[in-house]
Amino acid sequence: METVINDYISREFVRDPALLPLTGETPLLESGILDSLSLLQLVVFLEERFGITVGDADLLPQNFETVSTICAYLRAREPEMQNAQG
Repeated sequence: METVINDYISREFVRDPALLPLTGETPLLESGILDSLSLLQLVVFLEERFGITVGDADLLPQNFETVSTICAYLRAREPEMQNAQG
């Protein structure tokens, strides 16, 4: 999961090669890798890739601060993901 998300963010949003490779703790919002538009693109990717729906209440900065926090958010949604895949 981390690799899929890290690869997507690295490929689609990182404009400064000096920021690569991303770690699980790279601050995505603080560093400017993600802005409001790219955050929405990331949410669409996560919804399509992992079969979840990210509600407005979940669009909180703390859910998208780093690749690790995104993965933690997705793990909390795993029952929903398994239902979508099964």
